[in-house]
Amino acid sequence: MKVSIRDGCLGKPALEALPLAAEIGFDGVEVCIGGDYATSLLWSDGGTEQVTAAAKAAGIVVSSLSPGIFSQLHPLVDDAGKQVEGRKLLGQCIALCGQLGCRGILVPMFPQDFAEWDDAKWTAMADGFRGVAAKAEAAGVTLGLETMFDAKSLIALLDKIGSPAVGVYYDVANTTNRGYDAPAELRALGDRVVLIHVKDTDQQHLGEGRVPFDEVKAAIADIGYDGWLVLETPRGDDPAESARKNLAFTRTLY
Repeated sequence: MKVSIRDGCLGKPALEALPLAAEIGFDGVEVCIGGDYATSLLWSDGGTEQVTAAAKAAGIVVSSLSPGIFSQLHPLVDDAGKQVEGRKLLGQCIALCGQLGCRGILVPMFPQDFAEWDDAKWTAMADGFRGVAAKAEAAGVTLGLETMFDAKSLIALLDKIGSPAVGVYYDVANTTNRGYDAPAELRALGDRVVLIHVKDTDQQHLGEGRVPFDEVKAAIADIGYDGWLVLETPRGDDPAESARKNLAFTRTLY
């Protein structure tokens, strides 16, 4: 497996995070895309070329893209215009992946009332992803859903979407915080897990919170996961030192 870190966890924009991550010993960087994405580097002329050149110079890669604003633009937000914007944003990220040479996109959405959804709502959610799923499939890109849904709900949703280009971006801390059994969920999801966020609860360094990492390690091995482990860890007073400590811990998970 390879280990990546979100650029924000280093407290640096992508162009500075890439060489720093390489110096620390990471294999990749997950580039975060905020709410002002239309004015960001990746949307500017020559932006992707700058990021690609910085990665090449550092001997590292862009592991994935993280358009965090999508959590406000998913298919069930109560604004049709935002739904359209969300689909357009994912389409743009798919195109960016092709230019940057990465293959994974974090797709965050955290509706809290999903346990009360009827089948019509789950179908509407799935329908909202089919178009971008087809684009992702054609481009060889994977959309990783990061949600608060339990494994059973995620499996049912993925079955409704019906695309091999859509899987689960599993966050072991978020799910532990929600009271889920993360190792059991990982085993239930199996090869539907396409990316994993490695972080601990309570804004702690890895191994110092409540995530049962020994069991998580066993579950990762059991499902044969061999994709990216992406750190979403606190910066601390010294982001680089925190990243080194968390990277060393992560290397023990495989």
